[in-house]
Amino acid sequence: MKPAAGLSILVAAMLVSLALLSPSGALADELPKDTNQIESLTPEQAKTLLAEFKGRSNYLSLNGLTTLDANTAKTLAEFKGDFLSLDGLTTLDADTAKPLAEFKGFLELDGLTTLDAGTAKVLAEFKNAGLSLNGLTTLDAATAKVPAEFKGRTLRLNGLPSLDADTAKVLAEFKGAGLLLDGLTTLDADIAKVLAEFKGESLLLDGLTTLDADTAKTLTEFKGERLGLDGLTTLDAATAKALAEFKGQLLCLGGLAALDADIAKTLAGFKGDYLTLNGLTTLDADTAKALAEFKGQTLQLAGLTTLDADAATALAGSTVWNGQLPNLTTLDAATAKALAEFKGGGFFCTLRLNGLTTLDADTAKALAEFKGQQLQLNGLTALDADIAKMLAEFKGRELWLYGLTTLDAGTAKALAESKSWGGRLPRITAFESPGSVEIAAALATRKGPLSLPNLTKISPKTLTALIEKEDVEIPLIETLELIQEPDGSPTEDFVIPKGFQSRQKARQQGR
Repeated sequence: MKPAAGLSILVAAMLVSLALLSPSGALADELPKDTNQIESLTPEQAKTLLAEFKGRSNYLSLNGLTTLDANTAKTLAEFKGDFLSLDGLTTLDADTAKPLAEFKGFLELDGLTTLDAGTAKVLAEFKNAGLSLNGLTTLDAATAKVPAEFKGRTLRLNGLPSLDADTAKVLAEFKGAGLLLDGLTTLDADIAKVLAEFKGESLLLDGLTTLDADTAKTLTEFKGERLGLDGLTTLDAATAKALAEFKGQLLCLGGLAALDADIAKTLAGFKGDYLTLNGLTTLDADTAKALAEFKGQTLQLAGLTTLDADAATALAGSTVWNGQLPNLTTLDAATAKALAEFKGGGFFCTLRLNGLTTLDADTAKALAEFKGQQLQLNGLTALDADIAKMLAEFKGRELWLYGLTTLDAGTAKALAESKSWGGRLPRITAFESPGSVEIAAALATRKGPLSLPNLTKISPKTLTALIEKEDVEIPLIETLELIQEPDGSPTEDFVIPKGFQSRQKARQQGR
């Protein structure tokens, strides 16, 4: 624990020296916090880095490395996350590539602009989740044969601006699940026909901004599950009709910023399960009604930034719209009332409105009438007590308010009394307002778990009030900074209640 000046605190002895050391004994500040600023690594440093990085993220980015030896590569390949990015490497020899082949996640080598035969052969033997070679801007049929023999799941070649028929044919023979060619900006029907022979699950061509009907029709002969065309910004009736004939399950058209009702009606005829139109920012009522006729499993419209009551009514009547509106920043009461009628999304019906940063009373009251399972309002950073009381009336399974950074006593009391609020406050890092003790005491009355996983600063009296609740989840007490009482009252010694630390540690170990 880090006490304020002059504050006497009775806590367990702190092992400060161990806190400053990494598991390997090396000082933790030997390497930059931003891993992309690391310009060189020894095997020992790599081992220390992996130990410090464990649990922090599934993505380790080391794009500042311009050279890598085989021994260091072997250590990095032990990373247990999902992604390892080494985009700073412009060359890679076979000896270094070989140990990297042991990495089980997705390996990014987007700095490589050429591949020699030996390295290419080693890379082709990879059996990991995926390989990204977006730095390759040209690829002839002979060279393409090596990446096409890659044994992993996904091959990413998004640097290629064009393909000839012979190269396309070789790439189409890739035996993995996903082939990503997002660098292609144009595609004719002949090349499309060749790529449509790819036998994997996903063919992604998100760099295409336009597509004619003949090429679209040829592409829909692809027998996989997912066709990605998120770069298309416009769609004519003939092309829309052709794409709607795709026999797969997922059609991605996330680049379309606008859609008229007739095109929407055509796309709604797609017989697959998932139709994603996340590029749409506005939606009129007629277009919304047309899209609501989609008979698949999920309709995604996550890009909407505005929505009126008529369009909301149409969406709320859909059984397949997924209820996600993360980019909606304003919401009036009439639109909220319409959305509250939403019953789709399957058993776990959810409204996600995490882009909202403010709510008025009428809108809050309308949202509380939502009959679904979960209402997410994680964009709100503060709530006054009256709005909190209205939201607390939500009768669903869980009300999410993960974005709250401050609370007053009235809001804390209203939330604690709510049967739907989940009790999680990940962005509350300190109790520094004069009413902190009252706020903590109110939160401690909640029936059910209370979680403040990122708490760093708190006064002794506030902490005492908070841990009256035995199932409160806070960081280990010895890591907290005890501050002076915010209301100006005398700051007393804090004594850790008997058994509290052992309960804390047992709870953390049981996760």
